[in-house]
Amino acid sequence: MKITIQNLKFFYGFTFFMNLGVGMLGLGIPLFALKLGANNVELGAIGAIGSFVYILFVPFSGGITDRFPKNVQAGIGAILFGAMIGLIPFVPSLYWIYLILVCYIIGLALVWPALEATMSHYFSGKDLARGAGWYNLSWSSGAMIGIYIAGWIYAREPGLVFWSAGGICILNGIIFMSLFRVPPKPEEVVTNGESGPEYLLYLFWLANAMSYFAMNEIRNIYPKLARDLGFSSENLGFLLLCLTFAQASLFVILNRTARWHNKFWPLTFSMVLVLAGLILTYFSQSMAAFAVAFLLIGAGGGISYTGSLYYAVSLSPKLAGSRSGWHEFYVGLGGLAGPLLGGIFAQYIGVRSPYLMSGALVLVMMAIQFVYRKRAASLR
Repeated sequence: MKITIQNLKFFYGFTFFMNLGVGMLGLGIPLFALKLGANNVELGAIGAIGSFVYILFVPFSGGITDRFPKNVQAGIGAILFGAMIGLIPFVPSLYWIYLILVCYIIGLALVWPALEATMSHYFSGKDLARGAGWYNLSWSSGAMIGIYIAGWIYAREPGLVFWSAGGICILNGIIFMSLFRVPPKPEEVVTNGESGPEYLLYLFWLANAMSYFAMNEIRNIYPKLARDLGFSSENLGFLLLCLTFAQASLFVILNRTARWHNKFWPLTFSMVLVLAGLILTYFSQSMAAFAVAFLLIGAGGGISYTGSLYYAVSLSPKLAGSRSGWHEFYVGLGGLAGPLLGGIFAQYIGVRSPYLMSGALVLVMMAIQFVYRKRAASLR
């Protein structure tokens, strides 16, 4: 008899191990690119090209999640991702990294919309906040641990980072595709959407794009500044861990309360935290100061990500697949613009200038939020 699993703990386990591999790659790829002689623009291009491919592919991926087995889509994506990153240690130049990057990003674009749409088969309304909270905690915990152990492994054998991450993701994809089955949506899940102002969905999408602009700028551009300051790969891993740790902590906090639902203030608070972290990053010299800065930025990103995903899959469960695709689109949009502009600013203006530029954009984003909210209120 064939074994099939519908348990949510198994689902959360897949997201954990998937992002364990992603977190290992997130630290390994900029360090390996620096080893190949990458400058700030080339480091930014790695993040920008990956995000560009992601935002091109993820609306399509989100659109097929409601017509294709989600476990198969996610499993194929994980296997493709793992197979591609295992090739990275063999490349002789940055050119080959860019080619491999396109392939493994397509794999990621298959995974995340399928997983996010799966949650709408288990939860509806306010219950979805708790389900999404555990989902967010599972992937962020995986990323956090992956980043940290990658710093330790890279200092000893760089290639092992990519081979370990690739093997984990391939095995994870095979198991998930073979054993997990997404249950059909109960009628109450199909019909019971959360009530709330639609404009919050769009504003959280924009805020999340801004958060990922800042976070991916740091993940792709900051490693060169860290190396110039004399930080080891283990220290860099710890600092990037702070970014994800703060994000995961906010997932836990927001998972335990519904008081933030349908409120405008979380948007503003998330942007204030990101702005404060960027300003501190610009002035920091010590490990401790950078750690605090990254904790602030990660916390802001945790709020914006939670709100973006929650409203995407809760306001209209029938649109959960396509809206989860658009949620990921805005994640990718921020991930595209941050490394691209950050790399250009760091190369031609100054290594710390990207953080002031990002802070100015946060202020613009906050102004847009207030104007849009006022307009939405006047139309009600």
